[in-house]
Amino acid sequence: MGNLLFSPSGRIGPSAYFKGVMILGVISALASLLGLTGAFAMTFVILGILLVLLVSFVMLGIKRSHDAGKTGWMVLTHILLYLGVSTALDFILKAVGLGPDPELQARVMEAQQSQDVTASMELTGEALQAAAIPGAISSIIGAVIVAYLINMFNKQDLGDNQYGPVPPA
Repeated sequence: MGNLLFSPSGRIGPSAYFKGVMILGVISALASLLGLTGAFAMTFVILGILLVLLVSFVMLGIKRSHDAGKTGWMVLTHILLYLGVSTALDFILKAVGLGPDPELQARVMEAQQSQDVTASMELTGEALQAAAIPGAISSIIGAVIVAYLINMFNKQDLGDNQYGPVPPA
């Protein structure tokens, strides 16, 4: 598992890539649900988890690009695709009424501008709780969409290439 998620060398096929992205999507959803605890300190734990997930996503993308015979720098397009899908999902979830209340967001901004640390921390905790479930939903759905699109556009190179032999099925 460590070689799959934390090493940029080699190649992985479409099914291994899909499984890896799904694992990252589930971990990201669980990290989003940590916001339900309401503890402001959990923000830093969540950010740490998301950093590890980003590194893992980049490593998977590099190996998937290698499998298609392309440079690992193609992972930048994967990141842009993920950001686009995440943004679209965020807008959709907000349109159907999931996510933080705009009034709550305004109160958070007001507390931050007034430099009331206690109120700011309490309101930020409330906002994290409100964003937890929509964040978990978008993590799973976004992972599926991105993995599908990347596999669709990066066709597997069926022979050995400069990045290594064909990965096992």
